[in-house]
Amino acid sequence: MEIPLFPLNTVLFPGWPMPLHIFEPRYLEMVRYCTEEKSPFGILLIKQGKAERDTAVVPHNVGCMVNITQMEQLEDGRLLIMAVGQERFRVRSLSRQKPYLVGEVERMPYLPEKTAPLQTAVDNLHPLVLSYLNQLTALADNVEFDPTQIPTEPEALSHMAASLLQVSLETKQSMLEANKISNLLNFLTQQYRREIDILKQFPQQDMGNFSVN
Repeated sequence: MEIPLFPLNTVLFPGWPMPLHIFEPRYLEMVRYCTEEKSPFGILLIKQGKAERDTAVVPHNVGCMVNITQMEQLEDGRLLIMAVGQERFRVRSLSRQKPYLVGEVERMPYLPEKTAPLQTAVDNLHPLVLSYLNQLTALADNVEFDPTQIPTEPEALSHMAASLLQVSLETKQSMLEANKISNLLNFLTQQYRREIDILKQFPQQDMGNFSVN
């Protein structure tokens, strides 16, 4: 399938929202196309170049397909949109024939796995995510955190944990490209253990305002 592509300095995971301020003419055209054709577009981390006014930008070849769920047009023509991640994709080829990038892409589902190893990986990570968010709650003022929001389904948990984790974009990109959910869950377990140890060293109320939303 062919979809418009939006290279950005961010990594988005399926199921997660991405508010976007659209002001460049090429991306205003892209959003119009997507709304008229009911087409998704793809968000990709930039590999080389800049997000704004760079027609030669080179993105990574694995990204997240998104749908536009909300849109507000400002008086000067700019758009405020909310995009929500749907599924991962891999770019097979790029076209620069339009003002914005277009990619021939293929969906990128995770490899099938047995239930038992996945459940073990979930059981290891889930309490660490709870502990991590509880520690952030203790360190910051005005925090809203509902433990029931932490999913127990393997893909949803891995995508939430990866989205919340404060690591480099390159690390997030490597997580997005994982072939197996169990590998991603196990990697996140290691990362969360390290982050929890770091948080324990902060004095209380040293984090400022924080929210998982």
